Amino acid sequence: MAFRDRDKKDFCAGIMFITIGGFFAIFARDYPLGSAVRMGPAYFPTVVGWLLVGLGALVFLRSFFMRGAEAPSKTHWRQLLFILGAVFLFGFLLENAGMIISSFVLVFLSAMGGWDFRWKEQLLNALGMAAANVVIFDYGLGLPFKLWPWS
Repeated sequence: MAFRDRDKKDFCAGIMFITIGGFFAIFARDYPLGSAVRMGPAYFPTVVGWLLVGLGALVFLRSFFMRGAEAPSKTHWRQLLFILGAVFLFGFLLENAGMIISSFVLVFLSAMGGWDFRWKEQLLNALGMAAANVVIFDYGLGLPFKLWPWS
């Protein structure tokens, strides 16, 4: 069976899952694992990493039995940078600008990475999500987030 007969998307995805999962599972060895009842700092990355390796192995093996019609698509850098940048900016702004402004920025900038961005819809969406964050995390759960920069 030639490589061109394999499903290239599943082949590449399987290798990616195995690599990322193995990276986190192996580098979590330096921390104490703990148990399921009393989890240590390595418990979550180890378990999720090995589950990701298992999933990657299944996807990788499946690529040898399925015929793929199309090759993997190119990376859409604009969308990727908007979404990842919005998450990093949220983490940076949370302490300085407060939860309302940082969650508004997160939702609005993430939406700019989408295919059909509309200003009015995304302004309403960001306002609604910021309000939902206040209701859920401040009032509902009582977490001690700073809501505004001056609070």
